[in-house]
Amino acid sequence: MASVNIPRILPHVLVSLVIFILCMEMISSSGLGSVFENSSEIVKTRCIEKEKKALVEIRRGLADTFGTLSSWGSSVDCCQWRRVVCDNNTGHVTQLHLSAIDFPPPEKFRDNSFSWIRSSRISNISSSLLDLKTLNYLDLHANDFGGLPIPKVIGSLTDLVYLDLSRANFGKTIPDELRNLSKLNHLDLTFNSFDTSTIPEFISSFTSLTYLGLAGNHFSGEIPRQFGNLSKLQQLNLGDTDVLGGGIFGWLFNLSSLVHLDLNGISIGTSNDWVRLFHSFPMMSVLLLDHCNLTSSGANRSSFPTNLSSNISTLSLHQNFIDLSIFGWLSNSSSSLVNLGLSYNRLKGKIPEFLSNFTSISSIDLSNNQLHGVVPYSFRNLSGLKFVDFSSNNLTGNLQDLLNVFAEDNLQTLFIHENQLTGSLPDITRFTSLRTLRVASNKLNGYLPKHFKQNSVLEFLGLSDNSLTGFLPEFTGFPSLLYLNLENNNFFGSIPDFTGCSSLQSLSLGGNQLTKWETQSTGQLTKLYRLDLSMNSISSTISERHLTNLSSLRVMDTSYNPLTFDLSSEWLPPFQLSELYLASCKLGPKFPSWIRNQKELYIIDFSNSQISDTIPMWFWNVSSTVDILNISSNKIRGKFSSKHFNFLIIDLSSNYFEGAVPVFPARCLKINLSQNKFSGILFSRPVVEVMSLGFLDLSHNSLSDSLPNTWGYFKDLVFLNLGYNNFGGRIPTSMGDLVFLQTLIIRSNHLYGELPASLRNCTKLGFVDFGLNKISGKIPAWIGDGLPQLYALILRSNQFYGSMPYQLCRLSELHFLDLAMNRISGTVPRCFGNLTAMTKNEIEVTEHYYNISNGLAPTSSFVDTALAGWKGQEFEYGRNFAYLKMIDLSSNQLTGEIPIGITRLLDIKGLNLSRNRFYGKIPLDIGRLKMLESLDPSINKFSGNIPQSMSGLHFLGYLDLSSNNFSGKIPSGTQLQGFLSSTYAGNLGLCGSPLTKKCEDEPGDEVHPTSIETEIDDDEIEYRRWLYISAALGFSTTFWGICGSVLLNRRWRHAYFLFLNYLKDQLYLIIVLRIPRMRRVQMELK
Repeated sequence: MASVNIPRILPHVLVSLVIFILCMEMISSSGLGSVFENSSEIVKTRCIEKEKKALVEIRRGLADTFGTLSSWGSSVDCCQWRRVVCDNNTGHVTQLHLSAIDFPPPEKFRDNSFSWIRSSRISNISSSLLDLKTLNYLDLHANDFGGLPIPKVIGSLTDLVYLDLSRANFGKTIPDELRNLSKLNHLDLTFNSFDTSTIPEFISSFTSLTYLGLAGNHFSGEIPRQFGNLSKLQQLNLGDTDVLGGGIFGWLFNLSSLVHLDLNGISIGTSNDWVRLFHSFPMMSVLLLDHCNLTSSGANRSSFPTNLSSNISTLSLHQNFIDLSIFGWLSNSSSSLVNLGLSYNRLKGKIPEFLSNFTSISSIDLSNNQLHGVVPYSFRNLSGLKFVDFSSNNLTGNLQDLLNVFAEDNLQTLFIHENQLTGSLPDITRFTSLRTLRVASNKLNGYLPKHFKQNSVLEFLGLSDNSLTGFLPEFTGFPSLLYLNLENNNFFGSIPDFTGCSSLQSLSLGGNQLTKWETQSTGQLTKLYRLDLSMNSISSTISERHLTNLSSLRVMDTSYNPLTFDLSSEWLPPFQLSELYLASCKLGPKFPSWIRNQKELYIIDFSNSQISDTIPMWFWNVSSTVDILNISSNKIRGKFSSKHFNFLIIDLSSNYFEGAVPVFPARCLKINLSQNKFSGILFSRPVVEVMSLGFLDLSHNSLSDSLPNTWGYFKDLVFLNLGYNNFGGRIPTSMGDLVFLQTLIIRSNHLYGELPASLRNCTKLGFVDFGLNKISGKIPAWIGDGLPQLYALILRSNQFYGSMPYQLCRLSELHFLDLAMNRISGTVPRCFGNLTAMTKNEIEVTEHYYNISNGLAPTSSFVDTALAGWKGQEFEYGRNFAYLKMIDLSSNQLTGEIPIGITRLLDIKGLNLSRNRFYGKIPLDIGRLKMLESLDPSINKFSGNIPQSMSGLHFLGYLDLSSNNFSGKIPSGTQLQGFLSSTYAGNLGLCGSPLTKKCEDEPGDEVHPTSIETEIDDDEIEYRRWLYISAALGFSTTFWGICGSVLLNRRWRHAYFLFLNYLKDQLYLIIVLRIPRMRRVQMELK
């Protein structure tokens, strides 16, 4: 064997080894290494085992309802997992992109959909994050960490250069450990729930930062001045942080590299320095100063820049106090301005012509100002204009003329709703790029075009709340249309064929006068998600053919139409609805079984739909997902089991349900079981947990026993109606725990005892009705002192006694007071003129809105309902109750004179003082009560003349002055003479029309009859009495003498009816013969 010369070979071996290593390095750096790794099972995986285990632990702490991280663990190499990035050389994990883990994939998103609900699970960060020592990029934004503080472990990742924790619901304080992240160049903490008092000062030590986001948190105090050291900062977001902006200009101008500055919501308008922001940053491109208390008229005019920074492309000044003077220096601004926002300011006047000089502008928002007039035609020069929002102003002119000022090839979005535009919609297909057009809430009238000339890329068309009329055209040229809203107009006829709108997702035609729904109209809209045909006059019969192809339908509303649903009980719809509104349609008499396979329903409204059935068992499977159920105003019977009672909002009112009241679940927010046949006690089980209930109506049932004393568990109640039942006992003291209560009705029960003093804690009470009970005691003074928002107090038909407390005069909101049918004595407080709600011609609130505390349902509302004695009768008032301003003190034991202050209640509509012991004169200036419609002081001891001023009460429709001691002449005038004489009966001293008793003296003088005249009057009365008796006897004798003979004597009766037949024949002959003769005479005269 030949010997080997090692010294000679060694250099060659070393050179070959170096070449091999270099080749492998090139392969690795070029990315080919991964190809080799995946090409053979022999190649070792890049993933570090320890880091792989750490990732698995991290995933366990994250809420992942939709399997976003399902790939974690599915393969050996963790570097291939979604949202994970590794170093190609070392295999170490360097980046984690974990944003929005618990959100559904895009295909699940639907506008206003309840088809998916985010997991209630809260995310957390595992300490295993420490094992990813080379991590330099961490993105956790748009997850839900439930208000937990930022994990301190993040502060140990000292190699981080990118950290995004925005919109992640982190709370409490920002941990001091984050100060270790000195390499950061991107830090985003925007929109969290930190309760830190001030912005941490250590952030200013991150001198490499180019992006800093702190917006949308509740920081307070001033921004650290050390932020001026962040010289590399290019983007600074401090908006909506509640920080004070007073010292911001002491350091902000040091940040000369700023490109993007967000100071939204920070009050900087108190200093004139804010105008320097426009020209102090040479590279500034985006400047956001919304809601900063800026005012263009208050700043020093000499300090305004002659032109903006040459690079500013976006200027946002929404929600300030800027007026039209801002345009004085905007006209000299840079031609680079692309986006201009000035909504919610004080722009008043016409849109300035010189805005047309901004030839580079693409987006302009002047909405919610006080602009008027027409849009300048010079806007035609803005050929690059794509987005325009002039909504919520007072712009006038013709819609077609306005559209003519915009370039037809570039305009994409136009919002001009809530203005005063007239005319109709022209053919908009000439705008070849237009995708969104909203012209709702204007004064449009006339007809829509019968045809559109060409296809359009329009996606959104809103014309609601106008006065457009005529037949609807077929929108055949709109294949891209997604949203069409034509509701609340005057369109009539049939629903047109929308087959050409193949992309349509939302169709709103409610509030019109449409009468017919053909199967082909909507039958082919396979992508339709929302269908609203409510409040029309559609009388069609709906069959499966109308709905079979609507496979994407989620929301269906055909309420308030005379529609008849004729769907087979075996039919299974191809869609899964989330909201179904069929109120006032013809569904019954059976429950619609075609909904039995619906598994995602969130809202059901079958109210007033002619159902007269028991609830079938399959319905409870459907309702397991339902949160809002309304089946009121039907004839549904049977019992309602507590085990199925798990709704947020339920309305079973006006049916025939019976048995015990179901047990209320703690999550329930609104319950209406009124006008049924529920019986027994109120709560069949003891209430042992805090309830979320805000509205409870159990009125008009047969509930009995005493009211429970557990109202402390219902502290969120806003409305409580237990009226018209058989409750007895005393009002429980725990009702004083209902501190949010606005309406309390316990009318028509058998309650007794005094009003509990604890009710004075219910300071938000506005409407109280304890009428028709047996409540006794004096009217408490604390009603006037402790219930300042009270506007209706009804204590009618109880057993209250004693005098009226003067504290009632402090109820400045009171416009309805009913204390009738008690035993109240004493005088009316002289301070009644202080009830200021009855002195002003203002309409009270007709509908009361309230927010449900936990936010699980939308804002709710209720309408006051009250029975009131009005114009001698009792009426129920609902929405019109707010207009009823009335005092009823009738049927008590009140005495004294009417206090003069009553005549200061200039807007009072009704005053009832009848059946008391009042005396004295009616106030002479009662005629000041011009709005008075009903006045009843009858059955008292009033005396003197009727005031002449009463003849000026032109709205007075009911008056009763009977059974008093009034005297003298009834004041002349059409008003008082228009009432029946019974209005004045029982006042022997009265005379004049409409009474038969004449006044003998001059008008206005009081008549004093002598004894002789009295005798003459008495003789006259006696004469007339016998005259009437004689006439009645004569008529009776004659009538029965003739008619009785005819009835009793058969021959006479036969002869009588023969005579009538003969008379009829003679009359007929005369008419037949005379009419032709009269016609001939008439022709001759012509």
